[in-house]
Amino acid sequence: MQKILSDNKKTYLLFLILSLLFYGNSIRNNFSLDDSYVTVTNYPVKGRSYTPNNPLVAAGIKGIPKIWRSHYGHEKGVGYDYRPVVITMFAIEYSVFGQAPHIDHFINVVLYSIIVFILFLLLKKCLNEYSYKEPFALICSVLFLAHPIHAEAVNNIKCRDELLALLFGLLTTFNILKFYEVKQKHYKWLLYAVISMFLAFYCKLTSALFMALIPLILIFFIKVDKKQFAWVVLGFIICYFSYRESKKLLITEKTGRVFFHFENPLYTEHISLYERILFAFKTFGTYVKLHFFPYPLRFYYGSAIFSTQNSLFDFEIILCILFLIAVSYYCYKSKNKIALFGFLFFLISIAPLTNFFQPVAGVFAERLCLIASIGFMVLITSVILSFYKTIPSKITTSSFTKKPLVYLSGVLFIFLFYTWNRNTAWESEFSLYEHDAQYTEKSSGINNLLANKYFEMITTKDYQKYPQQVLINKTLKHYDLAIQDDSTMYSAYNNTGVLYFSYLNQPDLALKYFLTAIHVKSDYAQAYENIGNCYDKKGNFIQAFKNYRIATIENPQQYKSYTALITLLINKNLMNAAYPIVKEADKNFPKDYFITSQYANCLLMTGDTTSGMKKLEEAYRIFPNKKLAKFLFEKWYEFNNSERVEYYRNQYAILPQ
Repeated sequence: MQKILSDNKKTYLLFLILSLLFYGNSIRNNFSLDDSYVTVTNYPVKGRSYTPNNPLVAAGIKGIPKIWRSHYGHEKGVGYDYRPVVITMFAIEYSVFGQAPHIDHFINVVLYSIIVFILFLLLKKCLNEYSYKEPFALICSVLFLAHPIHAEAVNNIKCRDELLALLFGLLTTFNILKFYEVKQKHYKWLLYAVISMFLAFYCKLTSALFMALIPLILIFFIKVDKKQFAWVVLGFIICYFSYRESKKLLITEKTGRVFFHFENPLYTEHISLYERILFAFKTFGTYVKLHFFPYPLRFYYGSAIFSTQNSLFDFEIILCILFLIAVSYYCYKSKNKIALFGFLFFLISIAPLTNFFQPVAGVFAERLCLIASIGFMVLITSVILSFYKTIPSKITTSSFTKKPLVYLSGVLFIFLFYTWNRNTAWESEFSLYEHDAQYTEKSSGINNLLANKYFEMITTKDYQKYPQQVLINKTLKHYDLAIQDDSTMYSAYNNTGVLYFSYLNQPDLALKYFLTAIHVKSDYAQAYENIGNCYDKKGNFIQAFKNYRIATIENPQQYKSYTALITLLINKNLMNAAYPIVKEADKNFPKDYFITSQYANCLLMTGDTTSGMKKLEEAYRIFPNKKLAKFLFEKWYEFNNSERVEYYRNQYAILPQ
């Protein structure tokens, strides 16, 4: 073992093998939660036009300049955050490997092994004056590697941002320590530190934690004077504000996001300072609990687990208080400098995640504590080694079969088993949602996502796992659970209405759900369209027209609302009323066969024969078909245009049935 730890190549190989041992079965997984934000996740469907759902990544290397001028995630015209290094990496991967989720997962595992390796080197540097630096660094690094709370960060391709932010944060730390390590100061290490810090910022802003953590490391382990310390802090501040200004210069896209109650009750509820403190304690206590006992793990938490109605006697709050008191007392009595460092590292990293300073989307997330876990593992390792009367300066494989490390070996085996199972749950979005829903029955977030998957299976007629009626029942159940947790889930109301309208033939009940969706979100175009469908089925022309028209006004890209509205008016032979609608639709959906042909129909019916025939031929160019070829042949024959008659006679003859 000592030979392995003294050779960096062999040490890295050890951590790579361990990473593959714990996460190798994740490589076979497909795309999962939110991966569409960072790479192309949709596949071509035979018979349908294909547009990659992430055009930034789909452009490959050529798209990199635009990536650096864009937000990393896009949804409904809104951009989320700025992480160009991450998207650049995915664009390069896409240009080389194409759509390859298994490659993406493999790279995540490799990155994780590199992170653990650098953590090992950093711990050795920090503990350079201690004889047991290598045993400590190994145990702490292996604990970090093995802990199941990191399963989300490794399994979720989208969490590449977390991995890279931590990687570059650790490299920044390594470069600064390297600068202070050498007697003759080589300023290239400071330059490397600045570069890696900027890269960390451009991966994810959680890396800003290192602006506080690196000074903490310098205080505990590096003898720097006040002037040097001040220069380091000032350097970080300059880097941070330079990043902020560069971001403003590079991107002009609008940002914005609507936050729901189910994501965090603090978004919608106003609470007292005392209640906010309790809420923060509960969040902190949950992080502590899952570090000690990581079960059950969930991809989403939210308001179903974290209510603002808390008391001092809640388990997580009691655990939080006991943890703070116990560790503080231990550090004070034992004078264990390393334990105190780990404790402070953990507190500094967790503090922004407790919802005290600002609400966190989802309230709690396992991926967010990746940096904080380092402090926790340092604390635990220092406590474990304190059971030795004399901490050994070397460690062997047999050390893990003797006290106290034998107990750690048992824990690692349990972690291995649980991590394997957790990796399996992350196989796909659907497998993840179904697996985690059983542990968070009341969560609006999880139930809505699972119901959406069932709904998608119904609409695409994917009945491989469940028959249609079972799928309908499951979908209704989970939408109902989602609404119970958060009554503002307008999409859940709408999709429930679609099931009652399209599959259960209950238009009156469906209408109630659509109207509720409108009550929650007054500009919800899809619900207006569905209300129009209900009234159309009832034969109420005025209400059907009104709601279809509102849908097109609220969202000019609401295609089916336009087609339904045009059909409604033409069936009533209201050509003069249909004409401005179809003209508007033609502007929003150019080169669409149905709209172009209906535009031509309106022109012909209102007496504008020349424009009507021109538009009808345009429709034919969009979609050549026998029916329209025959109609054009007859029309041009009627108008004595022998050239066009001959053309469409030939077209009719050569077109397939």
